[in-house]
Amino acid sequence: MERLYSLQGMRGVAVVGVVLFHMASVEAKYSGGDLLLPSLVDFFQLGVDLFFVISGFVMVIVTRGRHQDWVQGQRFVYHRLARIYPNYWLYYAITLAIYLAAPGMVNSAHGGSNLGMSFLLLPSDKVLLVMVAWSLVFELWFYLVFAGLLFLRERWLTVCLAAWALLLVGFNLVAQWQDYSQAVKIMLHPYALEFIAGCAIARYFYSPRSASLATRHVWAMLLVSVLVGMPLIAALGLYRTEGLSRMLLVAAVFSGLTLSLVLLERRGQLSVPRWLAHIGDMSYTVYLSHLLVLGVMGQLWRLVGARPDSLWDNAAFVVLMLAATLCYGWVAYRLIEKPLLDRATAWGNRRFHKAVARKVYDAA
Repeated sequence: MERLYSLQGMRGVAVVGVVLFHMASVEAKYSGGDLLLPSLVDFFQLGVDLFFVISGFVMVIVTRGRHQDWVQGQRFVYHRLARIYPNYWLYYAITLAIYLAAPGMVNSAHGGSNLGMSFLLLPSDKVLLVMVAWSLVFELWFYLVFAGLLFLRERWLTVCLAAWALLLVGFNLVAQWQDYSQAVKIMLHPYALEFIAGCAIARYFYSPRSASLATRHVWAMLLVSVLVGMPLIAALGLYRTEGLSRMLLVAAVFSGLTLSLVLLERRGQLSVPRWLAHIGDMSYTVYLSHLLVLGVMGQLWRLVGARPDSLWDNAAFVVLMLAATLCYGWVAYRLIEKPLLDRATAWGNRRFHKAVARKVYDAA
């Protein structure tokens, strides 16, 4: 599979944005009243939307040339589940231990959680035990639909994605996804448009047409995405909503950003800093763990004592929170997530290699 460092770099930016967004509320809780982080960091919650676009792009990468193959379809589902669940269950277990020891410290403001549904990452009318895992419920739905599309010819993928997008747009123009059950809300939510957009630009990226796009036009697309698209999203306050207008504009802007960066990288016009790509590598661990790390840092800061008469203590607090989150993420990625993923991948490769061998033998 082609290694695109720009995708990992964007994952790094996305997860740092989500961390900064949540750091603002931790600072407000423990800083003693004065605030350093501006309300502008609310925009950074769109890091999750960027994750969805990147996810769609990656799904096309890992399934190229593997359509209409039962074994490859099983491999896809296995690797997606192995990517999501083992690492997630670790933070589920940690959060569950805290919940059992001190129930008031976990989601008490949200009326508690359904532990079974949280464990399986299934739609629930209660907040998930690991609150940030709500996005994983959407990811699993996207993977399920995409797995179904693998049974069709690969050349039909674009048409099927377009039909899925039109169905979502049509529904959300005439009805409200909020009026339905939790499972149906996931299916009808326009978040899927961002995933579909990521798939669409990946299809274009790997098509012959992408080579004919002039480099100056690629740079223009990047500049428009950053200097026009993002300020427009901020000016309209779309990051505060979950409606169709947000998903359409954010999908367009982040798709333009993603496509321009990967094209520039392929053409040797862009080099992503390795440190940023490394943050992207550990982004899943950082995403799952950062609320726990920020909570611990807040408790420690409470012991040190905040100084409402100065913002210097806030500056130190903010730097320590970000450093602690990234340092823990690096250690946990190296010692936990990567070994788990390597073992799961190795087992899957052995399992499906045997399945392919049996298929060849039977065909002979």
